[in-house]
Amino acid sequence: MLGYEKINDGLRVPNRNGSFLWFCSDDYKSYSGVELDLYSTGSGQVTVSTRSTAGRSYWDLSQQNKTIKLLRDIFGGHFETDSGRNRCMRPNGKPPTNLSAGCYLARRRFHNALLSARTYIDSRVGENARQKPTGLHFLDVMNTRLFSNNLILPYVVGIWEDYFKLTFEVLLRYSKARETTLKRARLTSDQLNAVALGECSIEQALAASHSFQRPSAISEHFRVLDPKLDVAGMLRRPYRRRKKTLFDTIEELVECRNEFVHTGNINTNFVDGALGSAIVDFEAAIDRVYEGIARHYGHQPITRY
Repeated sequence: MLGYEKINDGLRVPNRNGSFLWFCSDDYKSYSGVELDLYSTGSGQVTVSTRSTAGRSYWDLSQQNKTIKLLRDIFGGHFETDSGRNRCMRPNGKPPTNLSAGCYLARRRFHNALLSARTYIDSRVGENARQKPTGLHFLDVMNTRLFSNNLILPYVVGIWEDYFKLTFEVLLRYSKARETTLKRARLTSDQLNAVALGECSIEQALAASHSFQRPSAISEHFRVLDPKLDVAGMLRRPYRRRKKTLFDTIEELVECRNEFVHTGNINTNFVDGALGSAIVDFEAAIDRVYEGIARHYGHQPITRY
């Protein structure tokens, strides 16, 4: 009746009879979903616990309230929430548009993925993990810190590409030029077969056929959806009084990533400070685009990651 699915979290919790999750991926409605656990005691009393995170969506909280109310209406008893006894929590404001929710989820996914890189950077130790190069190439290529800096860059470029791929899917799904764009699509037989089998959506298949690494390529792909959506222009605006724009900086970082991935050449000048600046630049660039898209389509950007 409520659309929950049984899950196994691997935990052994006393008196717990079942664990369930509600998550609605249709039109990007769920951000974190709603967890539900069933407990019973020796006296026969049944307790239901529901949980949604602080980063939940409007629809997640609406589903949680719906669940609580229906259980009480059918089985009686009472419930308690952060708002008090028999009081449901109220969603803040109106629900965002589907386009706004989809763009937010792409930005949130990048934010969460970037935490892994930052946590790893803060935890690196080792006798040979020196922060600065010696100037002797044969020693510097053995510096585990410099080597790991080069390893982190492809990861950051990967989650950068994932953000734009997901955002492209969202805009394509709700674009006025959707039909025209799909007519121009050149998909492989494997991609078409995956769509036919329901393994991916047509938006996912089309996004997978494009590269979203270089800002120049990204901008061209988004212009196909909307000629007035100027991603390159967003990244070419002045940034922190630098002579070099975010557009040019990231183009160079992607080239650096490609050199390392395809040849194995280690950039021994890619020290901790350079890596830290690169991460900040990637995040600043994504924020610019995320906020620029929100302005372009007239919705308020969501910043609760």
